[in-house]
Amino acid sequence: MMKSRFIPALLIGAALALSGCVSGLGDGVSRDLAFDAPPPAVENIVIQDWDVTGVNVIVPRTLIVSEANTIKPRADIVWREDPIGDRHTQVDDLMTEALTPAFEAVTGTIPVVVQIELTRFHAQTQRVRYSNFNSEHEIEFIMTIVHAETGAILSGPDAFDLTFAALGGEDAVRADAEGVTQRMRITQRLQNWVRSEFIGTAAPSLLLASAG
Repeated sequence: MMKSRFIPALLIGAALALSGCVSGLGDGVSRDLAFDAPPPAVENIVIQDWDVTGVNVIVPRTLIVSEANTIKPRADIVWREDPIGDRHTQVDDLMTEALTPAFEAVTGTIPVVVQIELTRFHAQTQRVRYSNFNSEHEIEFIMTIVHAETGAILSGPDAFDLTFAALGGEDAVRADAEGVTQRMRITQRLQNWVRSEFIGTAAPSLLLASAG
């Protein structure tokens, strides 16, 4: 059976997220650290023979949502590619749909459930997407690995930051024309993280397409 590989290379510690959905602009909602402060590195590699039997995504209702069409709303959740509605549920669905099939490929002998508690999800507002700002997609969460049968915690809780560069301006317009949405790029970011951290390989990526 395939040995799953878990490398907590993006462990943040108590203070989450050092970057904003627009580079260099702080929002005061969930971070106090400077944008360019480097996250502490974790060099140890933990090998586990995990068999992921389930993924449980939690999007706490305490996370602040904003619909403001500003450069960087003061909020924890910013998401615009679904109609206006329950953003907590929409982000939960996006994360679950992206992570579940990726984790199905993590097979071993120890049955586990992956618990993902979201702490921040910042996609682009309409205003920033079609501007020339250097914007980012912020995806931050706490992950805990739990034994599927006993409920014992096998790893974590650990904080992860999967923030990556977003497309903007002409690149965003071109991506839209090609059908490359924010949802697609965020989904691939999440799935590539699972493959690289737990399995050891990542699929060819849309992340740098029309580099942004």
